Amino acid sequence: MSVYLHCPRRSCSKTFDFKMDTVQNIYFDESGYTGNNLLHESQEYFAYGSVASNSEESREFVEKAIKDFRIQSSELKGGSLVRSSKGRRLVDTVFEQFEGRLKVSLSNKRFALSCKCFEYIFEPCLSEANSIFYGIGFHEFIANLLYLEFKTSSADAEEIFSNFEKAMRSLDGESLSQIFPRIDESEGTGALAQIAEFAKLNHKAISSELDGLEDSGVGKWILDLSNTSLYTLLANWGTEHGAIRAICDESQPLLAQMDIFNLMVDREGDQIFTDAFGKSQPMTFNLSEPILFADSKIEHGIQIADVVSAAFIHAVSNPEEAHAMKWRSLIPEVGCYGSIWPDFDLVDLTKFDAIRNALLLHELCERTRNGSSLTDGIGEFLHRATLLLRQQNLVEQGVDPNA
Repeated sequence: MSVYLHCPRRSCSKTFDFKMDTVQNIYFDESGYTGNNLLHESQEYFAYGSVASNSEESREFVEKAIKDFRIQSSELKGGSLVRSSKGRRLVDTVFEQFEGRLKVSLSNKRFALSCKCFEYIFEPCLSEANSIFYGIGFHEFIANLLYLEFKTSSADAEEIFSNFEKAMRSLDGESLSQIFPRIDESEGTGALAQIAEFAKLNHKAISSELDGLEDSGVGKWILDLSNTSLYTLLANWGTEHGAIRAICDESQPLLAQMDIFNLMVDREGDQIFTDAFGKSQPMTFNLSEPILFADSKIEHGIQIADVVSAAFIHAVSNPEEAHAMKWRSLIPEVGCYGSIWPDFDLVDLTKFDAIRNALLLHELCERTRNGSSLTDGIGEFLHRATLLLRQQNLVEQGVDPNA
């Protein structure tokens, strides 16, 4: 599954011509919502589901499903359906009926918090050359490293995550730079101690970044995943439909952050892609009108999106259940749009990229201690590190690197 992080502030982009076609209704709804609380004990995952349909088809499907499966409700509620055998069979019919017309963003909340750690601790200090760091996956290395610490029940990591979440909720830049209160060179793992040292020594840049969000309107929902999930889903739908009519269940985080979506209204004629993360990803789309917030009792497509998102939460939360296993097999096809998911291969220090990123972390800490620029000549450092690691690999294979 792909790992999505927030786009860096400077990125290389490409533009492709895109012709207008018929407006397509896309319905959206979420499951596992806990707002800014990404450490919620009983809800580890978040899913934002979407379906391409129209009012007539979605209404007829919902009404027939309620009748055929004898659902004791006037609506389809995904969270209730996945708890019964009958309900799970109904979910199967959703996947069959709308095959090829579903997209879901599925995220591990604790890993998402790890990604936020990189975004607000490292990126403010590296922004002058962040395309280099994103290009070699340094953001994924740091995020997976922090998440691995958390999963291995490190007391230090639990404290870091809790402190970080509190600092982000309060938008207190000074608190953010002090989220590593107990870790030094003699405590925790070496990598965790290095991250702690980096945060402490770069506290001015980190504090300035967060303090600047206080009046931006973003701060209140800074940890919420709805905005990013919806945006990425729309961008991917935009590669298939020249014009989209987006219909969502009402959401306070989305209502508070409509400006970026409004910029996509009547954006006919082109679509911009970015390859800032090593893989081409769409960044723009064309909305036929501002996002519509509707009652799911009226717009039945929202109910279908709710069922899909709940099904994927069930799929990753119940590893042994038969339907969960079947729905998990759909994730590569349906559930990779803006998904935020850990990949421990990225911190496996037997692998070339992980070793290089570990060397880069060490170099950044050395530069911080010495008061040197974190970005000047960093490309040359990585070039030398790459050559050295390749030579070492040849030696280990018994090959003369000078031959």
